[in-house]
Amino acid sequence: MTPEIAAVLAILIGSLVLFITEKLSMDVVALLVLGLLAVTGLVTLEESLAGFSNPAVVTIWAMFILSAGLTATGVADFLGRKVLALAGTGEVRMILVIMFTAGVLSAFMNNIGVAALMLPVVMDIARRTDTAPSRLLMPMAYASLLGGLTTMVGTPPNLVASGILREAGYEAFRLFEFAPIGVPALCFGALFMVLVGRHFLPSEMPEAMKAPTHSGKLRFSYDLEERRFRLRVAADSPLHGLPLKDGGLGRLLGLTVLTIERDGRYLTHIDGETPVRSGDLLDVQGSLEDFRELRRWQAFEMARGREIYEVLSREKVAVVHATLSPESSLAGLTIGESDFRRRFHLHILGIRRAGRIVRDSLADIRLKGGEQLLLQGRREAALALKDHPEFDALEWIAEEELPDLVSPSDALVELIIPEDSQWVGKTIASSGFHERMDLRIIGIARKERPIYFPDAGEVLRRGDQLLAIGPPEAVERLQTIQGLAFVDGHETRQQTNHGSNGLAEVTLSPSSELVGRSLRDLDFRRRYGMVVLAVWRRGQSFRSHLPQIRLELGDCLLVYGPRDKAEALAEDSDFIVLTRAFSKETARQGPARAWISGGLMVAFAVTVLMGFLPIPVAAITAAGLMVALRCLSMEDAYRAIEWKSVFLIAGMIPLGTAMQTSGAASWLAEGVTAVASPFGLWGILIALYLLTSIATTIVPTTALVLIMGPIAIEASLAQDIDPKLLVMTIAMAASASFTSPISHPANVLVMGPGGYRFVDFVRVGILLALVVMITVLPLILLKYG
Repeated sequence: MTPEIAAVLAILIGSLVLFITEKLSMDVVALLVLGLLAVTGLVTLEESLAGFSNPAVVTIWAMFILSAGLTATGVADFLGRKVLALAGTGEVRMILVIMFTAGVLSAFMNNIGVAALMLPVVMDIARRTDTAPSRLLMPMAYASLLGGLTTMVGTPPNLVASGILREAGYEAFRLFEFAPIGVPALCFGALFMVLVGRHFLPSEMPEAMKAPTHSGKLRFSYDLEERRFRLRVAADSPLHGLPLKDGGLGRLLGLTVLTIERDGRYLTHIDGETPVRSGDLLDVQGSLEDFRELRRWQAFEMARGREIYEVLSREKVAVVHATLSPESSLAGLTIGESDFRRRFHLHILGIRRAGRIVRDSLADIRLKGGEQLLLQGRREAALALKDHPEFDALEWIAEEELPDLVSPSDALVELIIPEDSQWVGKTIASSGFHERMDLRIIGIARKERPIYFPDAGEVLRRGDQLLAIGPPEAVERLQTIQGLAFVDGHETRQQTNHGSNGLAEVTLSPSSELVGRSLRDLDFRRRYGMVVLAVWRRGQSFRSHLPQIRLELGDCLLVYGPRDKAEALAEDSDFIVLTRAFSKETARQGPARAWISGGLMVAFAVTVLMGFLPIPVAAITAAGLMVALRCLSMEDAYRAIEWKSVFLIAGMIPLGTAMQTSGAASWLAEGVTAVASPFGLWGILIALYLLTSIATTIVPTTALVLIMGPIAIEASLAQDIDPKLLVMTIAMAASASFTSPISHPANVLVMGPGGYRFVDFVRVGILLALVVMITVLPLILLKYG
């Protein structure tokens, strides 16, 4: 092994580790690989930047635009709905029609886009035929992947595989060269799903999906009725005159105000700025138990501002300035995400920025390397930071300086937990005390002994008296609860369909920018004019304390608000509306644009098939005309491109070049053939296919083809066989990502709406992957062997 081979393999292994651990985004990893290869001289300047002008990369982003044009003008939606109208009511017929429709669309459209497009249509078929969505959605997702096997532009791995052949000096794949192999794979895959695979799918709807809701349109039952009740605002309530967002109903109680009845009329268009009045009747959703629990709590303010440290026992208190290391792993995380208190057993009182101490909304502030934190806790916990790698410096605050560091508005509060409180037996962390009340527990008074600065894992007991510090608004929020009364026996069930308001179910689109953000961060109600009533995730409904939930791809949100706002969500690229009444059914630009976009796609296929234009040129031309003829705007075109995939491929192409020029690909190919060659050509084919297929569960498929491609080229040279034989093998294996929900975004997309578990994908996906392998390998060998 030469030093160059060792260096390339080290970079390869490092990139695989980063892909698997997801410490960095996959596109960032690819760009780092590109830079490292150039810096070390393993590739030339021209070779390091060649990925950005590579025909495969250009074709991929152009096809994203073409696919978006078909979606925006309603062509794909129209074709899908017309064909699916033939699905009937029998399960076998429905699965076959859905799979072949998705497969045909995926031959020319981005397969993630096809899955997103068909999701509301298939959900509507499930509703109309009273079929569990789990019986139809996984076959639809798998068909979108199988359809990508049928043409060269069906999926990025096929385009990348063709580019690898071209770069190695061989003839590239033609547009329909995949069809003799991919079409039988689609057909046998569909037959497998109706004959075998469907019997491994969840056969019955979960209980929470069986019971129809009062709207008659929702796919899931979120048990809303048992979480909906009415509160009356007392005449002397502290809530009077406060806007809803300041009343603490959401943060403290986890309640969502649906409507307000005032003077005999309903206020339905409400937001966080809507003021509350004495005598208002609030229709709310949340936990009645939480409301009744906190209403029995007693809160007493003991001191404020500088007086606080006169009350506390100073010998137990340590306050320090700790400077975060520039390389700290905490940098970039919010204080909430860092789990700071549990890790370091200290409270963050503030952060020094721009010469002042920031104290407000600390949980949502992102930490920066090199900045100074003001911490409070037990002395031994503070001492532990002295040699901790996350921190550079530790500065103790003198006792006489302590009062100056306390916010003048902070209050020291004593809270008495009722004997039969539901919080008894919970840890401080699991109780959500700080997140809900915005108070920091600094002590617990107990008969046997007091506890100063208890750990987050401390279990609350009967009769505990809590000593906490926080803003006076937190105490006022507790007091506002006393000004609310439960209205017993009132029926609020119908209020979610009052007037122009209604319910809708939405899920996040694959390109959504909201993944990883909480509803509070988004200020969802103000931003979209709708309120989230529940989140459906992996077969479970979450209905309380929703603002803290961070959204994930596959989540279903039940939203409530004006119907025009629900219709606006259908036009928002961050969402897919599942409720039939609000989902997009017609082209936004009208039938003329639909004919234009459909014609452009046909022209693209014909010019390539007849050999008039190379695929990249034809794709760019068709994409440019799609925008120029106003089938979609340039902004929509930019948004349609999956830039992560583009940068991933462009950044990893130089690694493939380095593997070939350094001899690393030959070295690896010799190892593979040495193991598999005793079993003949079949052994090599099966070994490459299985290795690639298994790796799709942990490595992005396009990056995997770029890694395996040079190995396949060198192995074919060593065995004196057509390179297309092995390159086609890895392309098929990489595109058949069935074995887990995380193998492909299309799988993740249907996981929430289908109520699937991880094991459901493993159980069906492994069998389908074997069926596809048994189907394609003989056909590949017959065509190229």
